[in-house]
Amino acid sequence: MKTISRYLMTLVALFAMTTGAWADEATITLKCGTTEKTYENVTLPWSSTGDILKQVISDYKNVASNIDAITGGDGKVVKYGNEQFTVTGTFSGEATVVVSWYNSSKQSATITVTAPGPLLTLNEAKTEATMESMPTSDVTIDYELVRDMSVQMTATMGDGTDGLRYRVKKSEQNPGKYEPADLNMMQVLALVAVNDGIEHKALTLNQDYFCRIYKLDEQTLLPEGDGVKLFDFDFAPGLYALKAFATDGSNYDGETALSNTFKLFEGYEVVVPAGEYVTYYKDEALYVEDEDGELYTITSVSGDKAILSNAIETAPSGTPLLVYNKGTEEKTFLLIPANAEPNLALDVYDGFIGTMQPTVIAASDASTDNYAFNGKQFVWVMNEIAIGANKAYLSIPKTNGNPKNIRLYRGNGETTGIDASLVNSEEVNSVWYDLNGRRLQGKPSLKGVYIKNGRKVVVP
Repeated sequence: MKTISRYLMTLVALFAMTTGAWADEATITLKCGTTEKTYENVTLPWSSTGDILKQVISDYKNVASNIDAITGGDGKVVKYGNEQFTVTGTFSGEATVVVSWYNSSKQSATITVTAPGPLLTLNEAKTEATMESMPTSDVTIDYELVRDMSVQMTATMGDGTDGLRYRVKKSEQNPGKYEPADLNMMQVLALVAVNDGIEHKALTLNQDYFCRIYKLDEQTLLPEGDGVKLFDFDFAPGLYALKAFATDGSNYDGETALSNTFKLFEGYEVVVPAGEYVTYYKDEALYVEDEDGELYTITSVSGDKAILSNAIETAPSGTPLLVYNKGTEEKTFLLIPANAEPNLALDVYDGFIGTMQPTVIAASDASTDNYAFNGKQFVWVMNEIAIGANKAYLSIPKTNGNPKNIRLYRGNGETTGIDASLVNSEEVNSVWYDLNGRRLQGKPSLKGVYIKNGRKVVVP
């Protein structure tokens, strides 16, 4: 019995020291011959069958160095000298291990280790665990659904219309930079939206996603760089689109496709030589912020006089205009769209005609005299003349008194700075203009079509 007690103590110590495996309280029964002893509630860290059995047998027989092999499992034979030991048990559904052999007196000795079941079944060959016999009610699974933003999610700017336009202006606080002219930053953020087409909901900026803005090539509509985050955007004029990216830690992953395109612009550029006028026409209310720039229209035509209106602060949409540069140098003016139509009653001569598209001023005929503008006066059109988009010209019913040239007059009856004695002189009429109405310095050196003396001239 000493041997059995010593063996059992060693076995308990062995199981208590085993590490790296699952533990539970077990019952250990040792039987040798007619002697049997049971130990309850023994804590066992479970290890592999082979390791436990090898330690049990080597301790009891004190012959570990002579044991050839042991791996555990039913019917596996362990050899020691001329003696054979057969393992008749293994970890199973009830986690019972039974080891039987005969001692030197040919007495049967059995060790039974039983732990509360059902437990995990160990598979030594593959070192895997399965969940056989475990009730499904005992299993709790936590999971998180993550939506791919490239699947039926769209980013939009404003109402989603391609080419949507927003005006910008040069920043006073940050020279060389631009800022929204009519919006504050919170209003800009409110223009951005991302919609989930599967779950039919809008995502939340910063919480679910952030944006990058990409400048586009206006011909290919492809991004020109890597884009910048919204708060780092410089609002420079150009064509843009944005893309939304999933925020770290959100329920989303990936990125959307590029949004609709939108355009940032300062205004419409008009180049005007010093002391001259340029015609302009647009279907928007416009104003100019430059102190050297003034806007006029023609209120009436009488003989060789085109009477100008008073200077217009904001011109109503669809008004054919004359943009005047009262400065001493050629200047590029920005005609800026107004946020609302001005409350202005403006008389406009119905023969002062504006065009949104490039067009051809027809040659004067028996019923109509047409006039193209050359920067200082309207010149009679003998042969048809092509003009660019956003220009204006005069068309007057034919009378015996229609002149060859029509000068501009202020509303007070004064001329607009052109010496009346020079109106019909060779000095004025020999000036060359391009098809956009810009005055040239002398005869053009490049091939093309130009205007001279009110006529279209081809320079070979």
